[in-house]
Amino acid sequence: MALKSTVKVGRITNLSDARYCAGMGVDMLGFRVAQSDPAYLSPEAFQEIRGWFTGPLVVAECEGIADADTLVAVEKNYQPDLLEVGLAELPLLASTSLPFILRLNTTDAFQEITGLMLPLKDRLRYIVIPVSARVKCKELEKSYAILLNIQEVSDVPNEAAQHVGIALDGTAEDRPGLKNYDVLADVFELLEAEE
Repeated sequence: MALKSTVKVGRITNLSDARYCAGMGVDMLGFRVAQSDPAYLSPEAFQEIRGWFTGPLVVAECEGIADADTLVAVEKNYQPDLLEVGLAELPLLASTSLPFILRLNTTDAFQEITGLMLPLKDRLRYIVIPVSARVKCKELEKSYAILLNIQEVSDVPNEAAQHVGIALDGTAEDRPGLKNYDVLADVFELLEAEE
């Protein structure tokens, strides 16, 4: 299956989500790597999942990491293709050379962080914004690749496939191997490229 938009699914905590999303043509799979995060996936659990999918880029979701040493350990233990950070983690990126995704969880004015971003701009691949903030962040779409963070199928804008990508979250399994994929399946169907 091919999707007509860039899609990242984050907060992956189980093999079912990883394999389903990889099979549906998702571009990036994100795994929470900060131990304080409720969706934290240990390096050992990640390695067990990693061996069972091919295709998507691996994103280490680093929000909540407090120091550069921890970020270096994440890079070593998870070997991600990209990092995903919030505003608080931006200064830590000096300790690595990996490309990254910036997640804006509020409608903070992007201009306020332009100074912080300047030395990192060449490594910035995407900015994730809440779909509710899209109108306020329209200017970003002119200069940066955007992923709209959506929760429901109704959040997917009609033109999303042409202009911006989509960021979704995985969900916990009811029990190993048993999951409800309703939202993911509906979004993937909406974004399915015509053959």
